[in-house]
Amino acid sequence: MRKFDAYIRNSVLMAMLLVLLVLAGLDFLFTVFDELGGTNERYQTSDALQYVLLTFPRHVYDLLPMTALMGSLIGLSVLASSNELVVMQAAGVKTGRIVWAVMKPAILVMVIGLILGEFVTPPLDLRAEVNKTVASSDEVILSNLGRWQRDGNDFLHFNAIEPEGVLHGVSIYSFNDEQKLTENIIAESARYQDGSWLLEDVRRTLFTQSEEGLLSELQVLPELGWDVDLSPELLQLMIVDSDSLSISDLYRYARRSKEQGQDANAYLMDFWEKALQPLATAVLVLVAISFIFGPLREATMGSRVFTAVSFGLLFIILQQLFSTVGLVYQLNPFLAVLTPILMSGCLGVYLLKVSE
Repeated sequence: MRKFDAYIRNSVLMAMLLVLLVLAGLDFLFTVFDELGGTNERYQTSDALQYVLLTFPRHVYDLLPMTALMGSLIGLSVLASSNELVVMQAAGVKTGRIVWAVMKPAILVMVIGLILGEFVTPPLDLRAEVNKTVASSDEVILSNLGRWQRDGNDFLHFNAIEPEGVLHGVSIYSFNDEQKLTENIIAESARYQDGSWLLEDVRRTLFTQSEEGLLSELQVLPELGWDVDLSPELLQLMIVDSDSLSISDLYRYARRSKEQGQDANAYLMDFWEKALQPLATAVLVLVAISFIFGPLREATMGSRVFTAVSFGLLFIILQQLFSTVGLVYQLNPFLAVLTPILMSGCLGVYLLKVSE
């Protein structure tokens, strides 16, 4: 029986590797072409290629669930087409044992996904975004780069942050309790030293209300201390998209958003999507197995591949649909992410039961 397990496991694993090579290769080419289209005098071809290479592990991470689905289906399809599955079942190999044999390479995919998503892709994505931002702009302006962050009555925006604790293109807007602007600071950069921030090349505008109206005073300073309870590690979370953050970083950012009185559902949604990705991968593999023993038992290889791709896309659409509905109607993020996974799991179990 162990030889049967090893044979099924190796067949499925090789199919997964083949699928990953094809999908990742196509994704890499399309990403390169897309990024090269955005090059200019400052953001050159070498910068674009470096950005693609640094962000490529995240693309691989995103492809892993689809890889597990298609690889399982194709690997079992090869065995089914040559009647090897029939021979195995005739020799006394139960369906449950075949399911477990296929799940072993799927578990490997889950572990690789967790390692990539938690430890590998976040720092690489951060470095890619910092390099691209710094290479694309040499002016300190309020742009669409970076993100907004609130700290009490202060609103912060910066273009990029380096892992060493250096901010580029800092803009700070301070308001009083009556929501009136009291101060605006624009700095070329900021450095984190000895537990505090030091702004450099500063333009500070103070606003005061008088009988003559709103008065402003401009100060140009080489340096200015900045008292804010934000560490470089937390600010790094702002420069990349939420889908590039690790599971732990998403939780930290969602918790801080709640502390600041902001809506954290979007980050909680991404948190649960990443946290439950191993379960989603296992469910997709289960569905692939149920297709082989159920409605696709006599189908051709092309029909099976088409079905796998179609179901994978349907699953992604369902995830996005439930996430959007959850955000709009303020549903529980955990349930919104879990629902399409449970629906797919129930489908897989039902098809396996019917095929027995």
